[in-house]
Amino acid sequence: MRRYGLATVLAAAVVLATSCSTVGTTGPSAGSGTDAASAPAAGGTKVAFVSQVEGIPYFAGFKTGAEAEAAKLGLSYTQAGPATADSAEQLRIFNSLVQQGFSAISISPLDPTSMNSAIADARSKGIVVITADADAPASERQAFVQQATDVALGKAAMDEIAKAAGGKGTYGIVSGAPDTDTFNKWIAAIEAQNTAAYPDMQLVGGVRYTTTTAQALTEAQNLMTANPDLKGLIAIPSTAVPGVAQAVKNAGKSGTVAVTGFGSPQTAATFLKDGSMTSTVLWDVPQLGALTVWAMKQLLDGKSFQPTNTIDGFDHPVEYTADTKTLVLGPPTVFTKDTVDNYSY
Repeated sequence: MRRYGLATVLAAAVVLATSCSTVGTTGPSAGSGTDAASAPAAGGTKVAFVSQVEGIPYFAGFKTGAEAEAAKLGLSYTQAGPATADSAEQLRIFNSLVQQGFSAISISPLDPTSMNSAIADARSKGIVVITADADAPASERQAFVQQATDVALGKAAMDEIAKAAGGKGTYGIVSGAPDTDTFNKWIAAIEAQNTAAYPDMQLVGGVRYTTTTAQALTEAQNLMTANPDLKGLIAIPSTAVPGVAQAVKNAGKSGTVAVTGFGSPQTAATFLKDGSMTSTVLWDVPQLGALTVWAMKQLLDGKSFQPTNTIDGFDHPVEYTADTKTLVLGPPTVFTKDTVDNYSY
């Protein structure tokens, strides 16, 4: 089986990062190496999504579903995001889209509070604003399109690491940016499931916060060095997954230190196949993109969400909770080496 060294992984990350840093309404699609924003189709109401990091398989999959739904609904879709996890750059991109006159904008905020003022300003201009993938719950966003419930996702990740470790031993968590509300809720759910179901498992080293693949690799190395008997690692965002898995591979601990996390199937595929990852927990990312566009269209048309929404082409009915203004796509999915090739994102 072909093996990849650290330099290869980090070089790939740099290539991906440099492919997307500007916002525009013309030019090639995100991830093409020249522009961060996908060009809106001719005609149609303009809607946009601001990702956390462009150029990674996860948000490429999101874009695939969003573009297909936009075409079906007669909308013109643009996707843009920062080259790295940079909340200031994400804010700049969001404000640029507001200035360009988009009718609806969705965003996966890196920081749950830094976008509040910008969202309020956009809403004052009559722009529909929702969050998707990650939330800004204290903002004036009109809805949050959630992948699966935080409890379900955290439970699934903890169940996976406990299963691989035989229900006993120590494990570590390598997260993303410390202020990302969604990541912190998943961590809280992981810890709750640990307490409730796995009393013989212990989180060690605290939560390690990172914003790049390289940082995630370093933190995973540090956790393994400080805890020689470590049984598992949970990588919270897609950007951390390659770094954590590569660290385990470099240490020669594939099969000894189990790795799971919230990475897209293609982000995790190499590591699942070579044994340096046990599983990855996620959801149908293209459908999340499609649901985000559908939600923007509903609000643009002045329609309300129902407690249960049956949407053409979706695998499950979409539940809506009015008091939190949250649409939930459905249950999480666990991907393994045996199933990963069935998915293209």
